[in-house]
Amino acid sequence: MGRVEFTMLLYVDVINEAPIERLFDEYSQKTFGPKVGWFKEWVEFAGVPSEKRAIVDRVYRNLKEIHSKRNFLVHGETWQGAFYGQHRQAYRVGVVKQNLEYIDEFDRGEHGENVFSLSEVKALTKLCGDTVTDLNFLRGQSLPD
Repeated sequence: MGRVEFTMLLYVDVINEAPIERLFDEYSQKTFGPKVGWFKEWVEFAGVPSEKRAIVDRVYRNLKEIHSKRNFLVHGETWQGAFYGQHRQAYRVGVVKQNLEYIDEFDRGEHGENVFSLSEVKALTKLCGDTVTDLNFLRGQSLPD
């Protein structure tokens, strides 16, 4: 996820005349959600060529999905459990604000949006990689084979 954030900044640097130092100062003060808003503002301010609009829109969709899960994954703990007839495996259990029982809920099998299996973590990791690839393409790099 850090690579996504950094590559968002690099793309804004490519498409705008503002010095990277100024952009970095603004950007580094923000958490991920506000960084996404900042990113969109700068991208739209610079203008998106029609041939790149589909990729930019895909990046926006990906960032929305990443954002919805990011804090749970980053601010969480790894626990093991066996649920729904599956074997014991690792899960990432995100902290839920104002809920001191989120781990107890996990242990009771009460899985909410804050619980991720290994396959779900891998899927989000892939989405992050795909987003970085798209951002790098927008920056002028070739797509990988």
